[in-house]
Amino acid sequence: MHIAICDDNVADRKHLERLLSRESDKRAGTPNILYVDSYGEKTHFLANPLKYNLIFMDMTSEPGIVEYILEHLDAMGYNAPLVLYSSQIDYTAIPNLPKYVIHAKKPYIAEPLPEFLALGDANVTGHVISVKVHRNKIDRNVPKSALMYILEEENRCIIHTTDGEAFDVDETISEMRKIVEPFEEFERVNKKSIVNFKYVSAVMPASIVMQDYAQIKISPLRYRSFKYLKEETDELD
Repeated sequence: MHIAICDDNVADRKHLERLLSRESDKRAGTPNILYVDSYGEKTHFLANPLKYNLIFMDMTSEPGIVEYILEHLDAMGYNAPLVLYSSQIDYTAIPNLPKYVIHAKKPYIAEPLPEFLALGDANVTGHVISVKVHRNKIDRNVPKSALMYILEEENRCIIHTTDGEAFDVDETISEMRKIVEPFEEFERVNKKSIVNFKYVSAVMPASIVMQDYAQIKISPLRYRSFKYLKEETDELD
């Protein structure tokens, strides 16, 4: 499970990291290990928030910063549990909060964490993230996990999925890059190709080999960076 701590109080953030580390230790030997990232400001967190199955948040350094973050999360389609810990600010007083928000009060203590982590576990097993594309101006939602690679061929953008389907969409390759940008496993490897590195079988000096044996050309100058990206992606849940 991927967890984000968003707290601009350094001491509180470090304390919650320690508590979650203990919870992760309890899960040793199971597939339910916790991967925790900590943020003290909004910019780096909002670069890729959709990877998280659970978020703990208390941000008070800027007026309206929590509302700003929630607005951006909604725009991105986030819907996993987010626990708002009231401290200087009483977040229960904020109107029209998203349904995925759960309220708690500081200080961070160990007792409620298993309950919150159970909600994150449920998100891992039950939530399917999809990307919205268009075919002949009609919406189509494609599960992110089914999207293997995207190619631009003869002025058409074609999506290739894990079940062997290939279909063209209205979007350009540049527009598709923006759609999948929140997900770190996707990378535009050349002007006409976007690859999901979870389904890369091998990175060669001049090409990337996909699990369906498709070979996608790359610049030899980018070989090392793609090799590293493949290693990083293999470590993701």
